[in-house]
Amino acid sequence: MRDLIGFLLTVTAGLCVGVSMWPLKWARRWKWENFWLFYALFSLILVPCTLAFTMLPHLREIYTSVSFREVLFPFLLGTFWGFAQLGAGISVHRLGLAVAGAVLNSIGAAFGTLLPLIFLHRSELLNSSGFLILGGTLAMFAGAWLCARSGYLRENEAKLRGRNAGFEIQQVAMRQVAFTRQAYSISLGITVGSGILASLLNVALAYGDPITSLVEARGGSPSMAPFAVWPIALLGGSIANIAYAVYLISRNRSWGLFRGSISEGAFPVLSALLWMGGIALYSSGTTYLGTLGVSIGYAVFMITMVLSGQLAGILTGEWRLMPPTTYRAFVAGIVLLLIAVLMIGGSRYFVQ
Repeated sequence: MRDLIGFLLTVTAGLCVGVSMWPLKWARRWKWENFWLFYALFSLILVPCTLAFTMLPHLREIYTSVSFREVLFPFLLGTFWGFAQLGAGISVHRLGLAVAGAVLNSIGAAFGTLLPLIFLHRSELLNSSGFLILGGTLAMFAGAWLCARSGYLRENEAKLRGRNAGFEIQQVAMRQVAFTRQAYSISLGITVGSGILASLLNVALAYGDPITSLVEARGGSPSMAPFAVWPIALLGGSIANIAYAVYLISRNRSWGLFRGSISEGAFPVLSALLWMGGIALYSSGTTYLGTLGVSIGYAVFMITMVLSGQLAGILTGEWRLMPPTTYRAFVAGIVLLLIAVLMIGGSRYFVQ
């Protein structure tokens, strides 16, 4: 029964995170920066703080009892991770849900898995788990390249049809500048860089062990103990996101869009709830899966997140009217990503 609960929680988590950027396409009056300011405030400050202080006992006392150093490291790592979150938002804006999600998630998973192996467990490179991780990482990079290539072909086709990444003209928040090879390369570079930095959130949570230990000692649930680190790490992550959104709003003089269209604020709030809710469900779901939580939970979460993101891209018309040759390359890339996730998940099973 616990395995079933853990599986359902993990699938739901991947679904939530995978479609969390879908509401960005619903904005009709707000520009991207208006949406992102609200999204950053809710996803990185208000929602994690509400969850932490609601779910965990004695949290105020715990924060006052930890040292400055124990708070500083998660905060700084979260600050650097914030650039990954900002880059993810820019990538979805410029490349669409499907391509941005596939490339960003694959690069993030590859680096998040490979770097700890190289720097902390180098001896495992020559055993079964190491070979699976290396093979899965190569498959990740190959899948990411195919997705990026198909995205470039799609943009060329979309340009001929007078559309960008399948976005309709009325989707103001998704409206982009004219497509060029240089613009696509820059957007893809932002996506890759964001994927590399994305793993820093896990590192921030790892440096939060003293805080989570205190939470458990004060009666907090082990599955919810990481909630205590989020307000610290995500507060750091909010700096770059809020600062950039405010800069764009000021430069583009789009503060006035908030007047008379506050109902559009429901879209970024929904995105924030989906993203943060998915992260919370995943952290709890893996604890129900027991010793296989690290392996099976990771694979199920990544597969569901990738597939749901692609489904959202298809349903919102990002591949509409595209020639089959363009879409086949993307499908091949997704298949490689799924194989890579299974290989990396299997490697963690051998470690267990």
